Amino acid sequence: MATTQSVAIVGAGMAGASAAVSLHSAGLDVTLFEKSRGPSGRMSTRRTDDWQADHGAQYFTAKSPAFQTEVQIWCQKGWAALWEGRIAKLDLIKGRPRGKEGGTQDDLLFEPTPPTPRFVGTPRMTSIVASMLAPLTLNNQTTITGAQRVNGKWRLSSKEHGELSQAFDALVWAIPRPQLEPFEGLFPNNWQQTLSSIQFAPCWAVMAGFDSPLDLPFDGLFVGRPDNPQPGASPLSWVARTLSKPGRTGQETWTLHASYGFTQQHLNDAPEVVAEHLSQAFQSLGAPAPAWAIAHRWLYALADSTQALTANHLWDEASQLGVCGDWLTSGRVEGAWQSGSQLASQLLHSPK
Repeated sequence: MATTQSVAIVGAGMAGASAAVSLHSAGLDVTLFEKSRGPSGRMSTRRTDDWQADHGAQYFTAKSPAFQTEVQIWCQKGWAALWEGRIAKLDLIKGRPRGKEGGTQDDLLFEPTPPTPRFVGTPRMTSIVASMLAPLTLNNQTTITGAQRVNGKWRLSSKEHGELSQAFDALVWAIPRPQLEPFEGLFPNNWQQTLSSIQFAPCWAVMAGFDSPLDLPFDGLFVGRPDNPQPGASPLSWVARTLSKPGRTGQETWTLHASYGFTQQHLNDAPEVVAEHLSQAFQSLGAPAPAWAIAHRWLYALADSTQALTANHLWDEASQLGVCGDWLTSGRVEGAWQSGSQLASQLLHSPK
C-alpha cells in the first residue's frame, strides 16, 4: 500500500470530486483547490433570486454498473433525480410542396428520441459535486500558479495567497488539458504524447428568460450535431427548458447551446451579439423573443484525441503526481467520475 497521507487536488469538478471522495474514504487527508467561486466545473448552474439555468452539462446518463450504483445513491440522497422531460431531435424536411399555395416550404419536425434514462442534479446541476465535497476541505477562489517537489513533498502557490503553508505527499490535477500547460515541465516524458494528442473545442451557451411558459412540443431538443454541423444548419446544437427538470423553480428559462461551427465563427464576438444570434435561431424553432438573454463562452467544452487513449487518467508513482478529467475519456459526466475514482484507486494501491 502507498504511504501517501496527504493529497492536494487542483480542480473541483466531477473528476476532482470523485478522486477526493475515494481518497477521503480511505482515510487520506485531502485538500481541494478551485479557482472559481464554487465547485462543479462544467456541471454549472447560473442563478439569481428570480431564475436559474443549467448552462454547462445538461444531464448525464449511466452506462457502467459501477456508475449506475453511484447514481442510485445520489438519487436516494436527493442529490440527483431522473429527468422525464420530452426530449426530441429536429428533422428538417426541405422542399415539401405547399399544396394549393404552390411552391415549397421547409417543415420542422420534432421527432421523439428513444427512451433513455437521463439524470440531473437537484435542485440544480451543481448540487451533486457540492454535496460530495461538503465533508472535505475545499479552497474556492484559489488559482494554483506554481508547484514544485521539495524533499519528497509538493509545495504549491496561488495567485491569491502566494506560497501555501501546507505541503502534500501527492498532487492531482483535475483541470482541462490547456490549463495544464504551465505545469508540463513537472510531467514525465511519457505523458507528452497523450497530452499533445488532445484538442479542445469551445461552445457558446445562452441563458434566455421568458415572461411566461413556452408552448413548445419539447423540453429538450437536439437541433444539430455540435461538432460537425452541415452547411446552412442552425447555429444551435441543443435547447432545454429549465423548469422541466426536477427541483427547478423561478422564471421560465431556456438554455441554448451553439453548434461548433457557429462558435468557431463567432468565438470572439461580444456576448450580447451571440445572445441575439442564438435567440433568433430559437425563434425559428417556434419560440417568442426572450425578455432577456445572457451568453457564456465555454472555452474547453468538447475534447477530442487524435489517438486511442489507453487509460482514463495519468499517474506517476515516482513523483506521486496524477491527472484526471473527462477529457481523458468519454467527455461525459460518467467519464469524469470514472477517471477520478480510478486514479484514486491506483494511488491507493500502488507502491511508493
